[in-house]
Amino acid sequence: MAFLSSRLPRCLAILTTFASTVLAHPITNATAASTTVRLPTPLNATFATGSQVFKLVDDSRTDPFNSTEKRAVEITVYYPSSGQNDGTCPDGTDFAPYMPAVMAGLIDKGLGIPNGTLESILTDTCLGAPAVSTDQRSLIVMSPGLGVPRLIYQTYTTALAAHGFVVVGIDHPYDAAIVEYPDGRLVFAAPINASDPNAITSIVEVRTKDVQFVLDQVCSNTDLTAGIPVDCGTRKVGMFGHSLGGATTADMTIIDQRITGGVNLDGTFFPTQSGPDVSPDTHFMVIAAEGHNATTDPTFGNWFETPTAKSAPRFTATVKGAKHGTFTDYPILLDVLGFPRSDLPADEVAELGTIEGRRISQITQRSLNAWFDLTLKGEATDAELLLKNIKNIFPEVNIVQHGGTA
Repeated sequence: MAFLSSRLPRCLAILTTFASTVLAHPITNATAASTTVRLPTPLNATFATGSQVFKLVDDSRTDPFNSTEKRAVEITVYYPSSGQNDGTCPDGTDFAPYMPAVMAGLIDKGLGIPNGTLESILTDTCLGAPAVSTDQRSLIVMSPGLGVPRLIYQTYTTALAAHGFVVVGIDHPYDAAIVEYPDGRLVFAAPINASDPNAITSIVEVRTKDVQFVLDQVCSNTDLTAGIPVDCGTRKVGMFGHSLGGATTADMTIIDQRITGGVNLDGTFFPTQSGPDVSPDTHFMVIAAEGHNATTDPTFGNWFETPTAKSAPRFTATVKGAKHGTFTDYPILLDVLGFPRSDLPADEVAELGTIEGRRISQITQRSLNAWFDLTLKGEATDAELLLKNIKNIFPEVNIVQHGGTA
């Protein structure tokens, strides 16, 4: 597991890279901390989006990192809203801040970037906006990388909601660098030895239990999802994750039959079950950094070589110019804050890559939308178009491994 042990600590390095890039450039009047900036509207958005934040307490489980309390998971639910998708929010609602003020201030301070930088960013989703009251919508769950808060992937969670899905972003407390609950309570990351395979196995097991608990709550607690029509039937749920969140996603396709489609964003596979095998009709896609493939990461090959994998629809695509940190919001945050990617020093390129933030957002959003259209709706048109014409649509993308058919 040498590859894994060298890869996981890079999530922290990505935070440092973001900070040093901000510090290396003066904040202009257009992007001053006192001036708000908003994340771009998702690619080809069909709907405006709303979001709500919840703290869910699992009374059946003592927190493995804190024996004095029950496991409490924070989530954000993103969904198609009844707004007009015209750059405004419905009456009584406003664009959601990118992250809570206290959390934003602590991260600003911890990274050494100007106070108010992260607080100045707004999402493209309206906090508490009413949901579109139409047919039930398929559910997608997102699990972040080790140490990374769920909010650092809102480019993708919001885009999927704008495409018509209900999306749940999950924080794994004591794993995420910081969690700020709705009541203001803060939980910081516990010491984790990322070079210890047993420690990582334990973390993945905690994460899968978190995800199963969240699915149970979202799918059965009518008070929680009141006004948000969501379809949680068997084989109706999708999941994606970055880094260790990608490994968590892969494990969930093995242990939870509700999940029929998964996407791993540049994560090493780390199965905690008896073997990396899934149902033959489980669709799985990997979008990886340039050079991250079965040759450099043997777990990729293992994931594709099981008997069912050879018949299940599975694909691995690599993106030229992408690195591990490319698949977070940091590249697009640098763009909206006005920091030129071309000025990144070589050591920072090693974490965030050279591909522009808006471009990787386009590639990843389009791929996620198409994949979950295929796996959750049975709509194969865009997925087939991408698979057959990917080099014409996105010349940076190369399909390097596949199994089964779409």
